[in-house]
Amino acid sequence: MPYAGTNSEFSLPMADDDETDDKSSNTGHTPPDRRPSQSAEIAAKENTQVRYSRLLVMFVLACSALGVGYLTFSFVTNEEEDGFKTQFENDADEIASVTGTNEGNVGTLLGILSLIISSWSSNAGTSFPNFTLPDFEQFASGTRSLTKSSLLVYTPLVEHADRPGWETYSMENQKWIDTSLASVGKPNSTEQISEFIYYRDSRDQLRETTLPKYSPIWQMSPPPEDVSVINFNLLDNPIFQRLVDFTTTERKAALSEVLDPRELFGTAVPEIASGEPQSIMVLAVNKEPYNPQSPIVGHLVAVFPWSAFFDDVLADSKSSSGGIFAVVEDSCGTAFTYSIESGTATFLGMEDTHDRKYDYLKNDDQIFLEYNSTNTEGVGQSCVYTLKVYPSAAYEESFKSKTPVYFTVGVLAVFTWVAAVFSFYDCLVQRRQEKVNTFATKSNAIVASLFPAQVRDKLINEQREPKRRYKTGGKVSAAALNATNDNEMWASQLEAGEHGGIDDDSPPIADLFPSATVAFMDIAGFTAWSSQREPSQVFILLETIYRSFDKIATKRKVFKVETIGDCYVAVCGLPEPNDDHAVVMARFARDCLEKMNELARKLEATLGPDTANLAMRAGVHSGPVTAGVLRGDRARFQLFGDTVNTAARMESTGTKRKIQISQETAEMIIAADHANWVKPRQDIVVAKGKGEMQTYWLLPQRELTVSVATSTQEDSEGEDLNAMMWMKSNKDDEAKANGEATSSTPELNGKVQRLVDYTSDILLQILKKIVAKRGPTDKASPAMERRLVALEESIGKAGICLDEVEEIIELPSFDHAAYQAKDVEVSQEVVSQLVSFVKMVASMYHFNPFHNFEHASHVTQSTSKLLSRIVAMKHIDEVQKLHDHTYGITSDPLTQFAVVFSSLIHDVDHRGVPNFLLVKEEPALGSMYRRQAVAEQNSVDVAWNLLMDPSFTELRRTLYSNVSELRRFRVLVVNCLMATDIFDKELAALRKARWDNAFFGEHKDDGSQLSINRKATIVIEHIIQASDVAHTMQHWHVYSKWNERLYAEMFTAYCQGRSNKDPTQGWYEGELWFFDNYVIPLAHKLKECGVFGVSSDEYLNYALANRREWEKKGKMIVASNFEKFKKALDNRPEMTKSVSMDGDMAPLPNKHE
Repeated sequence: MPYAGTNSEFSLPMADDDETDDKSSNTGHTPPDRRPSQSAEIAAKENTQVRYSRLLVMFVLACSALGVGYLTFSFVTNEEEDGFKTQFENDADEIASVTGTNEGNVGTLLGILSLIISSWSSNAGTSFPNFTLPDFEQFASGTRSLTKSSLLVYTPLVEHADRPGWETYSMENQKWIDTSLASVGKPNSTEQISEFIYYRDSRDQLRETTLPKYSPIWQMSPPPEDVSVINFNLLDNPIFQRLVDFTTTERKAALSEVLDPRELFGTAVPEIASGEPQSIMVLAVNKEPYNPQSPIVGHLVAVFPWSAFFDDVLADSKSSSGGIFAVVEDSCGTAFTYSIESGTATFLGMEDTHDRKYDYLKNDDQIFLEYNSTNTEGVGQSCVYTLKVYPSAAYEESFKSKTPVYFTVGVLAVFTWVAAVFSFYDCLVQRRQEKVNTFATKSNAIVASLFPAQVRDKLINEQREPKRRYKTGGKVSAAALNATNDNEMWASQLEAGEHGGIDDDSPPIADLFPSATVAFMDIAGFTAWSSQREPSQVFILLETIYRSFDKIATKRKVFKVETIGDCYVAVCGLPEPNDDHAVVMARFARDCLEKMNELARKLEATLGPDTANLAMRAGVHSGPVTAGVLRGDRARFQLFGDTVNTAARMESTGTKRKIQISQETAEMIIAADHANWVKPRQDIVVAKGKGEMQTYWLLPQRELTVSVATSTQEDSEGEDLNAMMWMKSNKDDEAKANGEATSSTPELNGKVQRLVDYTSDILLQILKKIVAKRGPTDKASPAMERRLVALEESIGKAGICLDEVEEIIELPSFDHAAYQAKDVEVSQEVVSQLVSFVKMVASMYHFNPFHNFEHASHVTQSTSKLLSRIVAMKHIDEVQKLHDHTYGITSDPLTQFAVVFSSLIHDVDHRGVPNFLLVKEEPALGSMYRRQAVAEQNSVDVAWNLLMDPSFTELRRTLYSNVSELRRFRVLVVNCLMATDIFDKELAALRKARWDNAFFGEHKDDGSQLSINRKATIVIEHIIQASDVAHTMQHWHVYSKWNERLYAEMFTAYCQGRSNKDPTQGWYEGELWFFDNYVIPLAHKLKECGVFGVSSDEYLNYALANRREWEKKGKMIVASNFEKFKKALDNRPEMTKSVSMDGDMAPLPNKHE
């Protein structure tokens, strides 16, 4: 928003910095007299007196009535309360007693069944573990019924030496399953049990062979519907192992913590799939009956819900009229609650849900100590359970009667009616007061962030002033007069401001501060940078930077005025005067400059290429400032005056990574003995509306010198990047010719390393999705591993990449279960290999001005942005619909990884010349690839060979785990890279025909999987095509940068004798042709396929805008580029040809000749 001064006005440097005329505030006025009439005043006073009299009368009546009623009511109520507490104590004791009895019954009944097994084995003369109890279901079902357990299991204890014999025995004696099923009226099982003792690994059953003892599941009641659970080794479960250790040492039953029994027994028995808490009890089976010290040969495992201990409790108690809460807590941190009512226990949830107001009546006792506590060293102790019993409100209510009410209702009848009327009236008044207070509180919180404390005080004091003036006969606002407290006054002030209702006599809230310093700081390059990012990334940058500036402002006692876009406005010297305001603001600006440089580098790994090139540009000026509040709609604290205008001019005429200060500010800093802080600017600044001005640079702090120098060097490289990179390219070629090592090694500079980190993070996030969809434990089997190794060794070796291009790539169908998988973390080894791979790829890019690793990172960023637009379409609510709408691309993270991977490697080993020149320079390479898409095929082979290196084995196995995934990944990469050859007429014609067939052919809307895959294939190719030329569909500055680099690359090739055509001739017309025949039609295709949301419109709009801009400025830009690079070439005449704008050439010595 503009800042208006008395004699001048300025606009923030976000757009054209044109002068505008001053405009006065369009503030409304309050009607001349809104004071209440004299009669209204008298009526108000009388109403107040009546209200007080009424309250006094009601108070006397109420005291009399309540006094008698209270005594009566209290006596009767206390009697009922005593009865309630006594009965609750009796019921709580009964619950504890019955629970203990049930506890003992469970252990006793399991002991009987254990004795039956031991006795039967002894009588039958059979030896353990090869023993099967005949009619197990008849014995066990009775025990289950009495103990109310949902599952009863007998599991023998098998020594390692007996494992083969047991596995043979179990296969020969599994008929007990059919016998048990028949006894419960179920058909025989058609499945076979596991042939071996096993443990589970994901969905596979693996033979257990390494343990000294095993505890395979054998006989079960009820009989299993899924017999695969038989022979599962329960000792593989740590909880069961601990319980077995307990029973072995203590020679008694062991009780587990609350668990899900399906972790042990799977879904073999549906009865255990209960929603309430369950535990298991384990009891040893001794070899000799009646001898508990004899060897343990097996175990009985009972699964029971906790309601089994509470059923039939208090069936005859008064609790039948209201429930009692039984809360069970264990020392492991688990708690759950049952409601016991009428002999029935109802599960309420896995937490303590009792009514807290009855904590004082808590009755607690430890239970099941017999089965879960031990003093023996080395024996793991299970959770210790505590039973806590509380009454419920309904329980207490059952002891209450109407008797107290009957005795007091007569006394309170009249008062109740009067009190009801009063309460209703008071409720209305209170509701209004609450609304006013709420509004005032919220408004005050908002205003506190907009206004300094002094301004807020003035606003409140101004609202108090009308009441003082009313007493002396002055005009006041009715809202202010009726306000009864500060909150109401503040609320009415805001309401008056919102409706333009400012009193004529109310003075403006404004002050003149004779001396203050104002700073404007914006982010140079922000507009172009933001055009390449998602909105969320833009706000991440701004919020991170502004939050840091806010902290510095607080530390330095600088007042933040506001932020507008990428501009940060601050002032020192107001609202609190500060004699050292210029010095304080200088320190603040330098701190912000340092913090901006630091954050830009840190954020590049998150926000992508060119983030580190963002820099702060600041302007500072000192002088008188008018500050105040323009009351009205959206009132806020603002600065006015020529000082503010000049500070903005300092910023707009400044330079990135520098702080420009005015002469007035410089003089104040020098006067404060800091003359070494400032340095006069060599050129005279001509500021709009100010004329010529002598300005100064605020020098950075000593510790900032190195980083600023480095940043300035990087900026100069960026500004003249083409010439400098051309020089590097020549040096690179010379080094290779001499057999020397080049700078293209894994030792990368800081900027490239940040790009490596950014690209690696993009790939890592998609890799995590691949693992999440596949499952972290779904690894290749040994047989599949052998097939993968064989395919990796042979793939791509039979022919050239061009032969592998497929018209239709089959993507996986929608899998809803995969979308329920949670994100997982990949191993550090895989992450390290991924980063190492990207680093190696970066080192394989040549120092070409255009086709370099920075270009690959830019393409990768654009590809990631398009893919994120596909996934984040807000008008698609259901995952299935999203899958169909995007042709399955969103459902397959492997496809997404392949596209981003292709963006990374698409120009690896690019030689800096187009294909038609490359085949001339390297005829062997051209012959090998049949003179089609030579650079692209070479990039595929180079990058693929690198990926197949043994050092990246773990990365590959995480990326694909079977042959099908490997083949799909390979063909996706090949299709994507072949699509980047946009000048091969044959390939371009084939792609156009495939697009027309996919979106305009006769089967375009048939919904078949073949049609979906065809569309997905062509859309994937267009994603990387659009990303490869994304600079043409982004902000003009981005387009200009990469257009200049491409020109530099081709001009370098011409001057080195690699090309016979000067690109200067026809460059202007060629760009227009490229926009009209490729870029704009491509942007239209992105819109036609309908999966990219607003990005398609964004790309098309930028493409059209850039074409218009190029049409206006292109010829001038071409001439400027020619002069710039011609000048750079003059420094090395032995390396070039003599060139001119007319295209005439005079051959000079050249290294290629």
